[in-house]
Amino acid sequence: MHFRCSFEVNASNMNLFFFLVLHIVGLSVMFGTTVVDFFCFAQFWKQYPRDKVRAAAILPILVNFRFLFAGAFILLLISGIGMVALSHGAFAEQFWFRVKMGILVLVILNGAVIGGRATRGLRKTVEADLAGANVEQRRKALKGRIRMIHILQLLLFVTIFILSVYKFN
Repeated sequence: MHFRCSFEVNASNMNLFFFLVLHIVGLSVMFGTTVVDFFCFAQFWKQYPRDKVRAAAILPILVNFRFLFAGAFILLLISGIGMVALSHGAFAEQFWFRVKMGILVLVILNGAVIGGRATRGLRKTVEADLAGANVEQRRKALKGRIRMIHILQLLLFVTIFILSVYKFN
């Protein structure tokens, strides 16, 4: 039985393959970070009614995920630019690619801008709660907002994965 390789192995294809692997790693780390962030927040909300001080200790850990997410985004961006350059812009001309870029912008806005604000608001709310202020309504609102941010983020990532696999035109 013989298998035939569908592309010729040359330096350009190897570079494209290298950038593709980096691109998949970057996207996977961004998605994985979002999943871990979702579960850490679930643990925070579970712990908070029982022990506010202990739950508050989880929040600084979540900041580290933002750095991991940002690093993965930079890897995704550099590898994506490399693939577009090596393909001489062939990907950038395709409709699925343009839709994917729009969704990626939504991921960044949802996670960094909206999610960042909500997380900062939660830290301030927890600090005020520990100081004795009545912040029950604000805490409940933030819980719902953060949950929606995570769900939207995960749906956007699944959409990006689907677009990347099926590449419709």
